[in-house]
Amino acid sequence: MVFMSKLNYVIGVDPGQTGAISVLDRDGNLESVVDMPGFGPEPMAMDIAALFEAVGSPDEIMVALEEPFSMSKNSSQASMTQGIGYGILLGVVGTMGLRHERIKPADWKRELGLPMGAKYTSAQKKTNSRIHAARLWPDHAYRWERASQDGRAESALIGECLRRRILGSL
Repeated sequence: MVFMSKLNYVIGVDPGQTGAISVLDRDGNLESVVDMPGFGPEPMAMDIAALFEAVGSPDEIMVALEEPFSMSKNSSQASMTQGIGYGILLGVVGTMGLRHERIKPADWKRELGLPMGAKYTSAQKKTNSRIHAARLWPDHAYRWERASQDGRAESALIGECLRRRILGSL
């Protein structure tokens, strides 16, 4: 397949104010992690586009975007803000002609073997993500050692999920 032979990078995106963007090479090495660029609740489209362009050409990249979901405890304003930010990300990816896949949180967590379910609080789930990411990339564990840095760990895990789907666990 031509597509897989040219694919050199998978970009994992955890959208949102505390989200992040991670770049993994085709072997699963974590190349880069940056906090979601933005001003206020919305990501900055130009900054995201510049990050994606710095990684490589469109035929070398595939983007994994975590698909947002509505939670009853979120206000309608929070849900709207989340949707706007996600729309900006999809717009950047589409405008740049990047291949992408939208991944639901439950799917990537299940595929990577993270503990899930109602018995875990949101904070416990975020901690589990940070612990799992530290196991996969121990040299990068400092990037998500604080609870507030869970978006960094989750962006890397989202990218790893897509990398495994496409290239296998090499």
